[in-house]
Amino acid sequence: MKPFFNPFRETVGDDPAETELISRSLQGDRRALEALILRHQSWIYNIALRMVYDRAAAEDVTQEVLIKVITKLGTFDPTKASFRTWLYRLVVNHIINAKRSRNEAAMEEALRGDGYDRFIERLPDRRLTAQPGAEIYQEEVKMACVQCLLFSLSRRERMIFLLGVVFGVPDTVGSEICDVSRANFRKILSRARARIHSFFQDRCSLLDEKNPCRCAYFLNPLVRSGLIDTEDLLIRRDSHGTIAETVTGAVRQIEASYGEFLSLFRSQPFLKAPDMVRWLRDLLNHEDIKPIFQIA
Repeated sequence: MKPFFNPFRETVGDDPAETELISRSLQGDRRALEALILRHQSWIYNIALRMVYDRAAAEDVTQEVLIKVITKLGTFDPTKASFRTWLYRLVVNHIINAKRSRNEAAMEEALRGDGYDRFIERLPDRRLTAQPGAEIYQEEVKMACVQCLLFSLSRRERMIFLLGVVFGVPDTVGSEICDVSRANFRKILSRARARIHSFFQDRCSLLDEKNPCRCAYFLNPLVRSGLIDTEDLLIRRDSHGTIAETVTGAVRQIEASYGEFLSLFRSQPFLKAPDMVRWLRDLLNHEDIKPIFQIA
């Protein structure tokens, strides 16, 4: 099976095929623009989803980013940056400055002051759930629990953690996208990773069975908080496989010492983005958009 496209491999910075798609898009080739969007939309959506952990908000953010990409594509200058850097810097800046989702705002408020340790201790009904078939929700609970802890990071820390740890983006690429030095990218990543890893190492039974936290304890509280919808589980949504499968070939310098820790994140599904083709076609018929791409 053909490997899933990964824009963060160091070797794809200047892709002739992508350059051709950009050129044809600006000349009014709708199919080329659709191909360019389809190439990146799942990456944009999955980054947004793990920043806000709200499906509707992530879809809105993805559309907002794609509108920016479409309307600003003519300003892309390949002599100043690769398309990857230009595109994902736009993605990063938009998401970091976007309005907070309901889940994000609620979790940040819950975590303010006491931190995640105290937040967990205050959760009601932490008994093993007696709900029939509850074991099928373990992966969903794991995803939500991991996400809750990520909300304890600032948005910039969270973005750098997601890029560097979850999606395996090397510092040479991540620093360009986040517009920071390589040294600063590594410093922020190291600090965020150590903070998240320390918590899981001390509390999570998935890393050490003697630890107190069990996924089954948190199904009911996470359902009540809105982070889990038992009728629409993320784990059951269409995906391109796991995150681990999509980042194959990326530079992963921390793999050896953080293997089990990484699996908490990379065993999660890399979801297919909502179908943006019809939305894109409607957008291209808008009178304000047609002149940008020489569309009659």
